[in-house]
Amino acid sequence: MTYYYIAAKGILAIKTNMKEFKWSFGHNMPEATQQEYEQCEVKINLVVEEFNEDDQLETLGKYHYFSGAPGENKIYYTRNLAMKEKMRIKAENLLSDEPKITVNRNYYKLITHRIMNLHSIGYILTDLACVLLLKKGFAPIHCSAFKKNQSTVAVFAPPGTGKTLSSMMACMDHHAQFIAEDLAITDGRKIYAVPWTSSFRFYSNMEQSRGSKLKNRATKVFPPLEYVSFSKATPVTRYVDSNEILDAEEVTHVAILEKGSSEVIVQSELEAFRKLINFNRNAFHYLKSPLLTAYEFFNPDLNIDDAASAEKEILKVLVHNSQKVFSVKDVNPTHYAEILIQQMEQKTVV
Repeated sequence: MTYYYIAAKGILAIKTNMKEFKWSFGHNMPEATQQEYEQCEVKINLVVEEFNEDDQLETLGKYHYFSGAPGENKIYYTRNLAMKEKMRIKAENLLSDEPKITVNRNYYKLITHRIMNLHSIGYILTDLACVLLLKKGFAPIHCSAFKKNQSTVAVFAPPGTGKTLSSMMACMDHHAQFIAEDLAITDGRKIYAVPWTSSFRFYSNMEQSRGSKLKNRATKVFPPLEYVSFSKATPVTRYVDSNEILDAEEVTHVAILEKGSSEVIVQSELEAFRKLINFNRNAFHYLKSPLLTAYEFFNPDLNIDDAASAEKEILKVLVHNSQKVFSVKDVNPTHYAEILIQQMEQKTVV
């Protein structure tokens, strides 16, 4: 059975034989059609199945646990487990219109997070998607976003500051239209919705189930529990009407949230760009991806540095093209949404 999932309409999609696939660009993506998949700029084919090509590995070059040949469009990852079991990945045609990642069930089931140089398939595909997007002129961005009247704001912030809460409150309490709460994609002019990330499931003031409340309290004592899921992630449509989710809008405002005494400060383009790049470095790790690094060693046309340069240029354009670039400081994150909307309604930042 083949399933199609759209992370960003017209921009990013996954085709896979795994139902309810999860990755950084979506935890509860609704199933889509093959036609919707084909219409996306970046398409990735993920196959989970058993395979054994050990006879070919003996003639290939080595890069730690990876095997490949110079100029070839294919590399293998092989790692031994107990009882002669192995974890395997095969990455093919990463520079094509539809790269393919094949992984065996041992790897898919056992590696569920990012631990040292062991990255889950979800993280591997996230890194790959970042590079593919950047090569096509799109940058993933670590932000939330919403539209109010004729203005659209991309909201950036250090982790844990309140960008997700701000956008969700703007939509739930102030009738804004939802675009993103954790990740989005931009070409420097427009922001494209990545609506299925669902990081707001960790906010106790939004998720009020008994289990969520218990988990939020326990996470404060033992933070790694944040990454343990006891139930399916709640879709954004539980909080926001599906008709209020926008696919793409032109960015008019860039806002940066910070903790501190209440104030609004105009940001220079240089300072705003510096902060946006910093936030992206924290969220996206394609520059240090073991699989992409190994693939580039054997096939230098991948050129990860080119992707990093494209990311900088796109973010510079995003900042430059915005009507307002400002930071919002407050000690209470529930105040951000109202302040953001006030600034969006003003012609000049005061």
